[in-house]
Amino acid sequence: MKLREHYSIITGKSVYTDDINFPDMLYLGVVRSTYARAIVKSYTEPSGVELFLDWNKVKTYMPVRPDPRAKNIVKMPVVSDGRINFVGQPIVAFVVKDRYEIEDKIDEVSVDYDPLKPVLTIDESLKNEEKIHTNGNIAIDIDLSGGEVEKRLTAEVTVEREILQDRIVANPMEPKGVIANFDGDKLYIIGSFQSSFRIRSDLQEALGLPPEKIIVKSAPNVGGGFGNKVPAHPEYVLAAIASMILRKPIKWIETRREHLTNPTQGRGVKSKVKLYGRKDGTILGLEGEVIVDLGAYAYTINTTTPAFIAGLLNGPYKMRFMKIRALGVYTNKPPTGPYRGAGRPEAALITETLVEDFAEAIGMDSVEVRKKNFLDGEFITPLGIKIDKADYTGLIEKGEKIYRSLKEKYKDKGVALIAFTEVVRASPGEGAKIRVGKGKVELFVGTGPHGQAHQSTFALLASEILGLPPEKIDVNLNDTENIKEGIGSFGSRSAAAGGSAVIEVCKGLLEVLKKKGKTLEEAINSDEYTEVETFYKTSDIYTPGVHIAIVDIDETYKPRVVEYYAIDDVGRAIIKDEVEGQIIGGILQGISQVYLEWAPYDENGNPIYASIAEAGVPTSLESEYKLTLEFVETPANLPSGARGVGEAGTTGALPATFIALEKLLKRKFNKTPILPSELITP
Repeated sequence: MKLREHYSIITGKSVYTDDINFPDMLYLGVVRSTYARAIVKSYTEPSGVELFLDWNKVKTYMPVRPDPRAKNIVKMPVVSDGRINFVGQPIVAFVVKDRYEIEDKIDEVSVDYDPLKPVLTIDESLKNEEKIHTNGNIAIDIDLSGGEVEKRLTAEVTVEREILQDRIVANPMEPKGVIANFDGDKLYIIGSFQSSFRIRSDLQEALGLPPEKIIVKSAPNVGGGFGNKVPAHPEYVLAAIASMILRKPIKWIETRREHLTNPTQGRGVKSKVKLYGRKDGTILGLEGEVIVDLGAYAYTINTTTPAFIAGLLNGPYKMRFMKIRALGVYTNKPPTGPYRGAGRPEAALITETLVEDFAEAIGMDSVEVRKKNFLDGEFITPLGIKIDKADYTGLIEKGEKIYRSLKEKYKDKGVALIAFTEVVRASPGEGAKIRVGKGKVELFVGTGPHGQAHQSTFALLASEILGLPPEKIDVNLNDTENIKEGIGSFGSRSAAAGGSAVIEVCKGLLEVLKKKGKTLEEAINSDEYTEVETFYKTSDIYTPGVHIAIVDIDETYKPRVVEYYAIDDVGRAIIKDEVEGQIIGGILQGISQVYLEWAPYDENGNPIYASIAEAGVPTSLESEYKLTLEFVETPANLPSGARGVGEAGTTGALPATFIALEKLLKRKFNKTPILPSELITP
């Protein structure tokens, strides 16, 4: 199937945010902190600017969607309120006529700081000796227990693993960008977004405007997101304020340098978890702690991450109990947030390394341990999370056969099989509308594509219900003006939730036409529109997989994946090429976390990476391995039948590559990334 999104991209005709221009457009520049923690004593204003924005003119904070159990929520000011808490935090902003003036005007601004000692690690933060915020460094600290916790006392074997998963910068090809245009009545926002509806909600809160006064549209094309483009960011609020004051369109396009130190960064998780089991290979449960480096502030949904990871530690196993302490702490680094996988890969690495350690401790084959404890149907985890039915038995049986053959083929390499089940954030559902008339069929959906072929996918699903060729259906996405309620694209949810909304709204249209005694063809050719809108509600579902990595190491002690095999239950693969593309990309990102990507800081809180290359982003040279994908299709209990796959590759590849490297070197590691220097020295 030809994907309608691809032609404009490969011919260079696709329109991104920075390709959009308006008459009299002005440009936003931001002066950022060069200290990780300090009091801002004073600053100068640049000359000849159209507008200067500081705390006195802005006086608003970034919205937060916190875990309701959090006790110490500290919101980030849009510009400094007199203190700064990470390198790159906005201090002041300004507007100029020419975008090429921005760097010169930033250089004109002199800032007088009173530096303070930064808190840079999870361990430092937990001590609370140097308090970043008035009420201390711990934002959330909760105990999550469930199941038969007393079974700890019957355990015959325990294993424990401590792992630090260092920070990663979410580096889409296109950095963030926004255009704000206030016409005196309504605020129009265009940008590189994963969720126009989330942007509208955040701006509504930050600006105090009613939602009907804010219209948010995504640019025709969005060059990647990885979670970073779901919420609003300070620059969006600043551009909106500037446009409301000047009554002119304001554009802000993030530089790569800004992106490297702007919210949000991913990962930043430390765990110390113990697995309890019996000598016959039975896994009883887990106990321990998961601590998330939130960065300098509670930001978007970062305070929900500790409990989210804890809830995923069950993996694809019949755990009897779970007892996890989940903490989120502040540090003087940029706020963290969801990065492709958003807790799923972190949890999979924690659980799968423990399963390997347990198998080793009892002298049992690790695949046999997994088979003994594997799910075989619906399951309610000890923490009360429902995992829906999928082909778990088929996955592990297929995976075992391939694993045995690859172990025989690669006797001198590290070969690892891992298993996972990743939650698909289908809840609360998705909005869709269909309108026919005047020769057109127009479909509107609330999702925000950033490389997932939503137009082709939704047109295909609609065509199956309506009996029309897909090319006859116009698909419009991620626009708050077109539908009443939408959610967006994140958490592997688009085909599951968005696709189901498309199917239901098309069925609704046919019902309406049936009641009116009209055929679809008559409605399409009518001079009047027939319109149906719905919000399809659903709960979360799960996508399981079994992945196998084969790892070697070269003469320079650089690890490399030789071959990779992924078996995933994708539900219905609506467009197989697109499903493959999503898993392939995710696998590369999972692999790169093991020995390539990270965001290191020095003892003063300064980033010691200054480019996308220094952040370890993989290139084609790091993806020369042989990759085989195999799909199992057990339809989800949703109209689309689809399970999400956007994060499956990342979730599987991180533990598979990590454990394969351990098997190759016959050593245990306790952090990502694993650097060449750590491979040389035991």
